[in-house]
Amino acid sequence: MNLLLPEPLMWLLRWALLLEPLALLALLVYWRRPSHRQQVAAFFAFLYGLSAVFATHTLAIAAGWWSYGWNALMLNGIPADILFGGAILFGPVLYLAFPRSNPVLMCTLIAVVMHGLLFTSLTPLVSAGPNWMFGIGFVFATAHVPSLYLARWTERNILLPFRAALLAIMYACLSLGILPSLIMAAMGGEWAITTHPAWRWAGLLGGLLISFVIGLSAVQMLAVQGLGTAIPLDPTRRLVTTGIYSYIRNPMQLSAALSWTVLGVFLGNIWIAAAAVMAWIFVEGIVRWHHRHDLQQRFPHGWVEYRNAVPEWLPLWRPHCTATARVHLNTDRLADRLTGMVIERIGPTALEINQGSACASYMHPDDYTPYSGVAALCMALTHGNFVTALIGHLFLLPTLCLRAFSSKAAAA
Repeated sequence: MNLLLPEPLMWLLRWALLLEPLALLALLVYWRRPSHRQQVAAFFAFLYGLSAVFATHTLAIAAGWWSYGWNALMLNGIPADILFGGAILFGPVLYLAFPRSNPVLMCTLIAVVMHGLLFTSLTPLVSAGPNWMFGIGFVFATAHVPSLYLARWTERNILLPFRAALLAIMYACLSLGILPSLIMAAMGGEWAITTHPAWRWAGLLGGLLISFVIGLSAVQMLAVQGLGTAIPLDPTRRLVTTGIYSYIRNPMQLSAALSWTVLGVFLGNIWIAAAAVMAWIFVEGIVRWHHRHDLQQRFPHGWVEYRNAVPEWLPLWRPHCTATARVHLNTDRLADRLTGMVIERIGPTALEINQGSACASYMHPDDYTPYSGVAALCMALTHGNFVTALIGHLFLLPTLCLRAFSSKAAAA
């Protein structure tokens, strides 16, 4: 049965959706006295929840699973209290309140009890559409459950590849979803993406592909070789200077600036394109400060040389290498022979090529982990030029992801 809520009660309910999670979080912090690692874990859960709630609720509204009946304090059709309150409640609050409970079982129980009893009774605050139960399950499976697992994995410092992947998804949703929506809400514009011609779509997809390869490769290299994440709260343990980092010092900031520029041009919104300036401001004001007070302190020998040799914004055409890497190519395999031909034709930088019948392998003195098979061929391409490095990283991304999932499945 639908309850037609009066307007004062709707306002009270909306404020409660935001203030109650904040009050619960404050009480839990006072009661639990979380350690620094737990505080970082809770913060990551909130950030991922915020970005994922925005993305999933935007999809739910577009699919007609439900809609919200107010226009005040909205972002992209989503109430701000739902956005922030849901991220707090189903992220740090549940994590700190039930640190050892199974996230899947806990979220399933909440979804059934709370949404099953209340979701269809809040008209006109929210109006349920067809397949709304499927939408609820989708939101919990892709937003709330992963945020709780991210918090637990961060606290225990385990499953680094999965944590890095969730943080990358979080950053993509924040930078390409929430930030452009905020800009358009303030300055004007809309997500009119269905009216553009094919050539503009091609430009968008091509530009974003290059941007994603640069940014995601940086995240991957920090996890594989740096043994940490791209966020300073969960930093790397090693200085990473190979792969994409041998061409550009701030690949993630370059990726963000390129993404905003491409998206702004595609949408015809100069303000979104101008957001690329924020990446430059971020580098000038925050990143350099972080480098001086963190990287330079933790890596006093390698960082100064690397900083002086590799630029911040304009990638080198050839990689900067402080040592010679070795790659072994299997001459019995076509992919190995083709990779060797490409590298030899371009002229490798600081790469010793050996050939034989053994499996392909790659070893760099500055790396923590060697590469084998397809991954070795991908890393060999990073010794050519910036274009071949992007091609190598494009194939390295799924290769190492599949290996991470395979290793997890084998361990289980």
